[in-house]
Order: sequence, then C-alpha cells, then structure tokens
Amino acid sequence: MSKKEIISLIILMLVVGYGAWQYFHSSFTQTKSQHLMDTIVRITATSKDKNVGARIDSVFAYIKHLEDKINDYSEDSWLWKVNNSDQTSFDMDPDIYNLLVIADSLHKMTAGAFDPTIKPVYDLWGFGSKPHAKLDSLTTAVPDSTILAKTLENVGFDKIKYDARHLYKPKGVQLAFGAIAKGYILDNARDYMKTLGITSGNIDCRSSMTFFGTNLPQQVYIQHPMLSQDDYIASFKIKNSSVGTSGNYQQFFELDGVRYHHILNPFTGYPVPSVYSCTVIHPSAAWADGLSTALFLLPPEQAIELARSIKDCDAVIYFDQNGSTVSLKTMGMKKIGFSEKL
Repeated sequence: MSKKEIISLIILMLVVGYGAWQYFHSSFTQTKSQHLMDTIVRITATSKDKNVGARIDSVFAYIKHLEDKINDYSEDSWLWKVNNSDQTSFDMDPDIYNLLVIADSLHKMTAGAFDPTIKPVYDLWGFGSKPHAKLDSLTTAVPDSTILAKTLENVGFDKIKYDARHLYKPKGVQLAFGAIAKGYILDNARDYMKTLGITSGNIDCRSSMTFFGTNLPQQVYIQHPMLSQDDYIASFKIKNSSVGTSGNYQQFFELDGVRYHHILNPFTGYPVPSVYSCTVIHPSAAWADGLSTALFLLPPEQAIELARSIKDCDAVIYFDQNGSTVSLKTMGMKKIGFSEKL
C-alpha cells in the first residue's frame, strides 16, 4: 500500500470515527407548552431521539391523566366522586394515598395549619376552579361569619382515617390537594420523562418547577407579589432540584382596599394576613409545593425555623412588617446566587 493510500485510509477512518462519535453523542432539545392544571405547563426535554417532541406530547398526556384523577372540580375524577358521595368508606387510590401521606406530614409539622379538608371553606370564598383573573370584586364578597363558622365544622384532617387500602371520610368532609397536586404531578412526570429516554429537562408551570439531568444551573425568578406578573422580587440559580411558590397574588379579590387571597387559615377560615409569598427549594416538587403553602400559613419567624430543620430544604418568605416588605430566608439561599430587590 502506497503512502498516499495509507494517508487516505487514515483520513477515511477519522471521518467515519468522527461521524460515529457524533451519532452516539448527538442530542435533540425541544420546548413545548400546553394549558393544563389551570395554567401554562412548559416542558423542555433533551434526548438522543430526534422525535423528542413526540415524547414531550406523551408527557403532557401523562400529566393530563393524573390531573383528571386529582381534580376535585371535575365530576369524572376519583376525588370529586369521593367528596360528593353519601358513602363514608372507600377503596384507596394509590396516588391519593401518596398525597395523603405528604399532607399528613405537613399537617403535623404545622400543628394543623396545613389542612387538605379546607375545601368547603375555599369554595365558600369563591376560589377553587374559578381563575383569579375572572374574580370580580363587585360580585365577590367576604362570607357571612355565621355561614363561615358553620362551614368550618366540616374542616379537620383528624376527621378522616386512611391506610394504603381504605379511606374513611365522614359525609360533608371534603378533600382537596391543590397545595400539593402540581408538585406531585411534576415529580411523577419527571420520572416518566426519564423512562422515555429523556436525559435532561425541566417542567415549568409557574408556581411549581422541576429540573433534572443538567450540569448547568438554571436561573429562576420569584414573581413580585404586589406588582405585575412580569415583575420579580428575587432570583436564584438551581440545578437538578424543584421549586414551589405560594403567593397572595395567585387567586384573590380586593374589596374596600383589602386583598382577600386563597391561602386560608383552617382555624379561622380567613386568608392569612401580612404574608405575601413563600418560595421553597427541595428535591421533591411535591414537597416544595406543599411546604410553600405550609410555611405561608405559619408566622414567618416560625416558618423559617421549620424550613431550616428540614433536610435539603431552602426557603424565602416575603411579608409585611410595619408597612414595609421584608424577607426571611434560610442560609442555603446564599449558596445559589440569591439576590432580591426590596
């Protein structure tokens, strides 16, 4: 073989080798959005399969399946049927059981402030399935105190009993998992994405987010609770974790200069005063989601101490103090490039 032929062969081998390397290391990334869970859900996914868009569509269908089961306002859902049944004993659904276990833990952590049986009071205030943008202060009013007190009689997580196979719920007591459901669905959808060969990605539905499989931190913004939706009060960077935010701006109405929002104290039936928003970072989207509401329900100082006691948990809480917006945060927020503009 001549020298020229040897050089040509080497070049050919290099070209084939580079082509093979590109083939085995190539990836495709796509972002798609759908309206699910009463919000816009945006999924970004990276896969070696160029048909990654079809896989994202499969994830949307998976999310819709879980939403249909957990949606307490859909007459076709498991939860609606249980809430509106005259029966008191039910065969347990696995997803409902998982949600009850998380809710039970949050209920105990907060001495009852987090309570998934708040639904009758929630509905009395006119929140729930009605988007906050459609709430009209001219037609929305603070509930009558007598009716509110009567409705509170059906609130209390200790009224229900459950295990992995059965649920006992007195008639009139209703369950809702709005404070956990998005995060729970995101956790399951993220795991489902991995089974589809998606190597990295994120799911963003504004108040709940989860990220996985990336070496690059992602910038996350916390919406300003008292300004427009496009304004932010703080930002930080996150890598392969989850974020949950609860705020007094997500569902509310204003009457006589007072904002009445959807995060209700289960002991009084009234919105939690003075707190504006709470953002939690946790490996589990369900726990980030649930904790953001649970901490919102507590006095800020007590809430941040609770956050500090939870493994792999960081949080920031915004609230009113003598007419000014102030914050409390865990020490871990400094490690992720946290900055705020108060």
